[in-house]
Amino acid sequence: MLRAMPVSLGDAYRGAYTRLDSRLRSLAATDPASLGAQVPACPGWTVHSVVSHLAGLADDIVGGRLRGIPDDEWTAGQVDRCLGVPVEEVLDAWAPQVATIAEGLDTRTIPPPAAADVLVHEGDIAEALADPVPPEDGWRDAARLLCRGKVRGLDGAGTLTVRSGDDEWTGGSGGEGPTAAVEVAPWECFRGVFSRRSAAQMRGWAWDGDPEPWLEPLTVFGLRTDDQPRCPSGS
Repeated sequence: MLRAMPVSLGDAYRGAYTRLDSRLRSLAATDPASLGAQVPACPGWTVHSVVSHLAGLADDIVGGRLRGIPDDEWTAGQVDRCLGVPVEEVLDAWAPQVATIAEGLDTRTIPPPAAADVLVHEGDIAEALADPVPPEDGWRDAARLLCRGKVRGLDGAGTLTVRSGDDEWTGGSGGEGPTAAVEVAPWECFRGVFSRRSAAQMRGWAWDGDPEPWLEPLTVFGLRTDDQPRCPSGS
């Protein structure tokens, strides 16, 4: 029997950097004002702020300064350090860290959240700018791995079945708790699991059963109340 090839989170990280580098340098040359566009998924942050965070996080990871998930104060510092710095210079500072982080992700010496962070924020920028959904081959396998882990890790009473594309995952401890199933397209699932869809938007997915007991547990960063923009060609 053929074994499934392992997912390269390093390739996913490298690809997201490459796409962001190309897109943001293009904006800097043709529409620099758009770099100041607000990013609804990250209140108070602009497109420039998001890439500043990503570059700062990469520097912190490679420099061995990161311990656990960075808090709001830490990420604010990453953004503040790049205030007024041209985005091309921010990207130039990020570039030398990419290969090290990609290798660490594939050897698991750097944990998967580093890949999740860059892919999620790539989506944040795309949705803020009304760009198309990023190329599926750049995020789909990593998103499948990350979303599957979240669903299978649900430990509350009851059972939730998530059908996304060709995948089906089940979470919950079973027993006497609530039972529900939901069918949702892969990009929408990825965005919802990483708290990039509001409770109302998630209720709009194709549910069989009551979604309410599952909305909060299904999200990595908690349930949000503000509706988020969707890419024009997104599902």
